[in-house]
Amino acid sequence: MALILSRELLEWISGELLGDGCLYCASPYSAMFNYSSKYPEYIHYVSDTLMKFGVERAGKIYEQYHESMDCWTFHYKSRSYREFLPMHDKWYPECKKIIPRDLTLSSIVCRQWYIGDGSITHRLGKKPSIKLATCAFPVYDVKWLVEQLGEIGILATHQPAWNMIWIRACSVKDFLSYVGECPVSCYAYKWIYQEVD
Repeated sequence: MALILSRELLEWISGELLGDGCLYCASPYSAMFNYSSKYPEYIHYVSDTLMKFGVERAGKIYEQYHESMDCWTFHYKSRSYREFLPMHDKWYPECKKIIPRDLTLSSIVCRQWYIGDGSITHRLGKKPSIKLATCAFPVYDVKWLVEQLGEIGILATHQPAWNMIWIRACSVKDFLSYVGECPVSCYAYKWIYQEVD
């Protein structure tokens, strides 16, 4: 049965790809979605969400213990689908992840991106700011993302020293309002906004 790539599914996966998600080709004819997390709740959320869209899991979620860091990680892998192949080729044109220029930053895209690679910073006496860890992407892609955030009314800057994006304090509330509520409790702390006295 063919997989239906709804707009919501494409936006959800795109948000995950901006973070730690990946599309992997095991053959020239199809691709699979992979994700790893330190939170079992989140990896089950990934599995359940994709199943809702008709994307089946390949095997079981597996756990891996990292002795050097004394922690566990949890790994999800979907079945391979030929419908994922065009998306893979767009995000990995030369076997390295880039930002496709037809990406639209919807609320779903930004929410999943923020969950995967965002953090909120509370500095003493200052309003909170948000950091998006984009260091693995080419600089020109990161600058383009800053422009796209501006298009939806979110003021952000590129920090060249770390190749990251900082959402300005004046836009943090707008950003959190735009992405909506956190869908999982394990990342709810990223939505805590502490007012400055």
